[in-house]
Amino acid sequence: MNAPPPPLEQERDAEAAELGADTVAVRPALHPASDWIRVAASRNVLIVDDNDRHLDILSTILSSVGHDVETCGSGAEALRRLEGRHFDILVLDLVMPEISGVVVAEQMRQTAVNCDTPIIICTANMTIARRQLRDAKGIVEIIGKPIDTASLVLAVARAPVRPRTSRADQAKM
Repeated sequence: MNAPPPPLEQERDAEAAELGADTVAVRPALHPASDWIRVAASRNVLIVDDNDRHLDILSTILSSVGHDVETCGSGAEALRRLEGRHFDILVLDLVMPEISGVVVAEQMRQTAVNCDTPIIICTANMTIARRQLRDAKGIVEIIGKPIDTASLVLAVARAPVRPRTSRADQAKM
């Protein structure tokens, strides 16, 4: 015994019959949000968090909507990467051992390659973050943990876009 087709398929079949046998009605299929939400422009994003689970979550969210994502688990590693490669956005945990997110943000502003890169802070303590980062340059958004997917995607989309330097310019730096 065959089950009846789902309502969406029934609707497509009826529309195709109405339009004629040689015309096919095209309707978008139902997919998870990550299948239909795509960013207008892919961005190079560096995510810095000392918690591997948070790195995975943030990376999955941003890569599923079309961004090129790199992750690192410490402030020291982030500073090494920020010296040598241009990133469009930095998603940064505020509280990390050894080198905090505040120090990473301050030292990043002294690099030639990423001195103007927008920063999105992800933190479990919004009150401390707002107080510590009140005068920090380049912080475009502070997002609380646990991460709200829509807030993160929108924060990255709203972040200012810097003009990219050519590869030849980056090699000279």
